[in-house]
Amino acid sequence: MKNFFVLASITLMVLSLLSCSSDEEQTEVENPAVIDDASAFSGAPLLGDVVLENMYEDEARKLVDKTPVQLVTVLEGTNRVVLDAQFRGVRDFGFGFPLYEFELTDEFAESIGGTAQGMSGSPVGPPGRIMGALAYGDAFSRAPTRFWATSIDAMEAAIHHQTFGEMLEAEPVAAAPGGGIQAAYTPVKTPLTISGIQPHRLQQLSSHLEGSHFDFVQLFADINDAPAAPPTVTTRLAAGDMIGVAVSTGDVVNSIGFGTVTQVYDDGTFTAFGHPMVSGGQSALPVYRAVTNGIVSSLAVSYKSVSAYGNPIGTITKDLLPGIVGELGTVPSMIPVKVAYQAGNGPVVEKNHKVAYGQESFIPIVAAVTMDSIRQEISSATADATVTLHFKETETVYTESFRSASSDPFFDVLLSVDRIVRAFADTLSNSAGEATLTDVSISIHDKPQIMLADLHEVIIPEEGINPGKDLTVSVVLLPHWSAADEERTIQRDVTLEVPENFPVGPALLTVASANPFGPPDPFFPPGFFAFGPPDGAPKPLPENLDELIQKMKDEQIDPGEITLTLETLLPPEAFFPPEPELPPEIGIPPEGLPFPDDGEMPEDGEMPEDGEMPDDGEMPEDGEIPEDGEMPDDGEMPPDGEMPPDGEIPPELLALEELPPLPPPPAFFGPPPPIELKISIDGFIVVGQKTEFILFTPPLPEIPADVMIPEEIAEPVEPAEPVENEPPVEGE
Repeated sequence: MKNFFVLASITLMVLSLLSCSSDEEQTEVENPAVIDDASAFSGAPLLGDVVLENMYEDEARKLVDKTPVQLVTVLEGTNRVVLDAQFRGVRDFGFGFPLYEFELTDEFAESIGGTAQGMSGSPVGPPGRIMGALAYGDAFSRAPTRFWATSIDAMEAAIHHQTFGEMLEAEPVAAAPGGGIQAAYTPVKTPLTISGIQPHRLQQLSSHLEGSHFDFVQLFADINDAPAAPPTVTTRLAAGDMIGVAVSTGDVVNSIGFGTVTQVYDDGTFTAFGHPMVSGGQSALPVYRAVTNGIVSSLAVSYKSVSAYGNPIGTITKDLLPGIVGELGTVPSMIPVKVAYQAGNGPVVEKNHKVAYGQESFIPIVAAVTMDSIRQEISSATADATVTLHFKETETVYTESFRSASSDPFFDVLLSVDRIVRAFADTLSNSAGEATLTDVSISIHDKPQIMLADLHEVIIPEEGINPGKDLTVSVVLLPHWSAADEERTIQRDVTLEVPENFPVGPALLTVASANPFGPPDPFFPPGFFAFGPPDGAPKPLPENLDELIQKMKDEQIDPGEITLTLETLLPPEAFFPPEPELPPEIGIPPEGLPFPDDGEMPEDGEMPEDGEMPDDGEMPEDGEIPEDGEMPDDGEMPPDGEMPPDGEIPPELLALEELPPLPPPPAFFGPPPPIELKISIDGFIVVGQKTEFILFTPPLPEIPADVMIPEEIAEPVEPAEPVENEPPVEGE
């Protein structure tokens, strides 16, 4: 049902468009452009610069339906040609700026697939005029091909549009309106060719880069080198020229997007593409001249086969919805990225690249694709890598190593390097301080052995264990067969120093790896899955780049690290002192001892029979208080205990210079802190966790040295049986 409504909506829209393009005679509208027979120019090269006069929206709305127009683009080499089309109307789809609808009528262009990726930005309008730039094509394209152009008004507004990057450094101004893409139209995407990459990796990269930044880019595998020679003779551009916009260049990975120049202005500013490249706002992408090697026809969508050449001729400074804005002459600086790769015991291969500022997300792509191109196979292995970052804002260098074992190290390297770089380069991730990368080095050691080792066994002593004596345990690991030696297992003997005050009773020994649940996941930072109470007081958040670097260093973990923790299992109440017992003479009288019936106290402390105080409240004579309650004049206590009448403090009390010391606070009672020790198994990723219960017993009492113990005690001799005396015989 949902598909039915979608198809019905598209049908209604198409019918409404057809109703606006009837062959019946229409009311004539004044046409400011002189329409010549354009068929003579179709497919012919345009020599020299192409100078087109802008036609703004107010004029464009006066054009009649089916007014012939021309599209200037490059189909082969570097020569610009003119293709025939006709104007079909102004479309207001809520973009914030108008789109002009056209229909391609050039038979040659239709024969090679109609509009093609790489044509985006091609200027279109009546001969000698430019209304806008080809930007969008029909999602259900068949001849005659329909396409839509971004108005030149919106593209010129993009020149003065303030990006968010500029807002961080300047006072904000009113922003140009934005817009979206209708479902029936798709952008004529910018072909972003990547050299050195194998075709099967494009889908993985597309998933990794999926999002609004790459909705206008189509990834292509290419085998071209970095455009470095021959040098460019001139930096001039003209409407309809092909250009290449580089994201990265280097020995292996060259990522360059290709499109068409829309308009060039006297101050060297130019507009192109008619839609974003990666929609990055403020940009610093180098621009190259490009040559077209023909149109590659496709049942899905045709595209230009394009290569960049020469040296950079300018910079793309803005990447916005209506198009990209560039400046000729100024060439931007880029981030040097060096990748050193070693397979097993083979030689180290170094490749050098440059990545554009603002496109730091391509640094992990450069690393992974470079490794993949040298590796030339997909096989299980262990990758040991180290990433080193230098910054403009600080002399502190950040270095982080990671180790991963997987069936495809390409993706592990891609995600791990991305996580490290993103922590500094991504504004949303980095809240501590601006971090401008000035140099990146990535070293990758690829080993065929699977360097995984599981915690196999923990061996504890069988004899009694006493506090105050060292506890030696054996940690046994079972490595992967490819990394095991002749003994098959790895054993480490570890000694824990147990203090004398360690409690007697049951205890728990925990042996855990840094990755107890499996190999490290490149999606998450180290320690992401750490459970349990925090280790001590919470650490303060980093307030600047140096503190962020230190925080990142503190959070690094060794994948081969094993932590042994010994802690008592006695409950906390076992460590609190017993409550003091009251002496028997204080407290409740012994059972059976009755109180006097009238509650009278003994005679030496006799209370009134009715329990009332004397009427005058007088105390006994030996402790009588003055009737007015006044203290004595000299502040001294009277011998009989009376208070001075004036309430003064005796001088001898005032002469005390310091008060007596307060009693010490009660000591804290509770279980002792756990005993912890760390070891590392170099080169391995240790996985797993083991626990063992240990019973601590009190030590045997020591025998004094002066007590002699016989070396051997003879067996006791059984006493002889008594001999019974026989009674005497009579007569003897």
